Amino acid sequence: MVRFDGAQLSVEVCSPRLRIVRVAGVLDRTTVGRLAGVVATQLTRPGSAGHIVVDLGEVSFFGTDDLTPMRQARDGARASGVRLHLAGVSARESLLPVAITSALAEFSMFATVERAERELVGPGAAVAIGGPRSSYGWSCPPVPAVDGRRDTPAAPPRS
Repeated sequence: MVRFDGAQLSVEVCSPRLRIVRVAGVLDRTTVGRLAGVVATQLTRPGSAGHIVVDLGEVSFFGTDDLTPMRQARDGARASGVRLHLAGVSARESLLPVAITSALAEFSMFATVERAERELVGPGAAVAIGGPRSSYGWSCPPVPAVDGRRDTPAAPPRS
């Protein structure tokens, strides 16, 4: 994880075809430039192919609508055969200024990182030790018992 004034960046390699760059804190001109640099660095890493998803779900403040460095990173990724996507903004899109919403709309977008992962590379095939974990590393709740058996999950309620 890289930390600097008002923001944190981290990279997660989910599979050979998917890398996630997570952003937390303030997204201003400085952060956008550094974020574009992190994306460019990921393109030079061995095994970089497929997709890079930038997770903006933990951005607390959008301080700029100038995403020129990210557009350049997207174009560089495309030239390398990698697609750049954004995720995690849709829940608060209506709260953002129009200029920021317009700038973000120039990118391929997903509601969540999990949805991006499902749609871009399919369900994960990783084998982990221990119980299931959330995307934040917390233990997942146990599956509720149905008819006295724990291995059969309850059916979701109908809407």
